[in-house]
Amino acid sequence: MKPEDSIGDFFTGEVLRYEVGFWLIDPLGGGVADFRNLGNGRYMVYHVGKAEGLVGWLTGYRREIYRSTMTTLNNGKRLIPLRFEEYSVIGEWYRKKTTTYDYAARKVITEGEKEGKPLGREEIDIPPGALYDDPVTAFYNLRFGVYGKVEPGREFLLNTLPSKRPEIIRIRVAPREETERRREAEKIKTDKDLLIQILIDREMWGRKKGELEIWFNRGLVPVSGVVKDIPFFGNVRGRRTWHGHSPVPLPEEVPNADGKKSGEPGK
Repeated sequence: MKPEDSIGDFFTGEVLRYEVGFWLIDPLGGGVADFRNLGNGRYMVYHVGKAEGLVGWLTGYRREIYRSTMTTLNNGKRLIPLRFEEYSVIGEWYRKKTTTYDYAARKVITEGEKEGKPLGREEIDIPPGALYDDPVTAFYNLRFGVYGKVEPGREFLLNTLPSKRPEIIRIRVAPREETERRREAEKIKTDKDLLIQILIDREMWGRKKGELEIWFNRGLVPVSGVVKDIPFFGNVRGRRTWHGHSPVPLPEEVPNADGKKSGEPGK
């Protein structure tokens, strides 16, 4: 990256595609994430992971969708979340959770929804001077060096929500000796330069906590990884299949209140 780059300009148009598998079923699905410039200092990352083939048929072609709308601080050098939307979609059924960060009112508002019906609403105060990340802003901030240089042995603790039980993202970069030992055990060793372990202390992927390990290359582009202990699947492994840039946002698969897919890029 160039020193004059803003984080939004640096990542705008980036697309990451991956495939996933577990046990003897490989691949069982795949996913894609793209980073968009919405204009007026706002950005969006749209991510969808979905089951395919036999596993897709057995699970109603389950999809996990995350849509993070963001802005920046520090002269464009750090992303902060404005809205984080999480969808679990199975066939025509879906559940949605929306977290809105209202910095003017110093509130975080969390709302649930199932098939168009409200499930509850909670408001939490933002303490003075506090900064929060959602899992998506944390991923791009880490890669941009917002929290400091990403090197073996470093650890980072990030806040995701203000609450009586703070929700923390713990990021650990494996030390050199551990990295070398783990790399030796990998069938494919190319570009596996940094091993980063992430613990997300909030409900994700059907678990109370999300735990994953990701191999990154020297440019901090993800190469492969594993999400641990997913219900019904165990450890789900993934590998990057394509990394590049697209001038056109990818079409979305977000359900409307009637359960149908919108099929339109985010505005």
